[in-house]
Amino acid sequence: MGTKASTSSGPLAAVVILLVGLGFVGYGAYTYTSQSAALDSTETVNATVSSTSIEESPGGRRGGTDYRPQVSFNYTYEGESYSSSNLYPSGVTQSSGTKDGAESTLEGYEPGANVTAYVPTDSPGSAFLKNQRSTRPLFMMGVGGLVAVLALVSIVRNHLAAIASVVGIE
Repeated sequence: MGTKASTSSGPLAAVVILLVGLGFVGYGAYTYTSQSAALDSTETVNATVSSTSIEESPGGRRGGTDYRPQVSFNYTYEGESYSSSNLYPSGVTQSSGTKDGAESTLEGYEPGANVTAYVPTDSPGSAFLKNQRSTRPLFMMGVGGLVAVLALVSIVRNHLAAIASVVGIE
């Protein structure tokens, strides 16, 4: 009886992994689409940097630390005042494996500095400072797609093996 439970958990695990992979693909596609929409319909405004920092998070590349540059800025768009902390469009964050890399991302964004911000016309409260695409959504889609394909291959192999054992083909 215990053997039957353990063999039936294999296909269930593969289905869960398939769903996780598809989730990564979906989230990556959503983020990429949002990022593209933000980049395609922006207006530039003057903004003032209010603060910058570098957030350290353990568990980065190769077990090290990731460093995420943070910036907050204020701007006015169509007579309304706004604040934002988006360095990149759609709130996509980029991290660096070194503190120097994160510091170089913040060059020119010292507190009090007047900078150009990009305001998405359909979401004026979501301005950002770096008018460039991030490859992170594409990476998420690629990893998710690979995981989903591997899980799908496992599911198909399990089903073919089950059919073969029922038919009597070894």
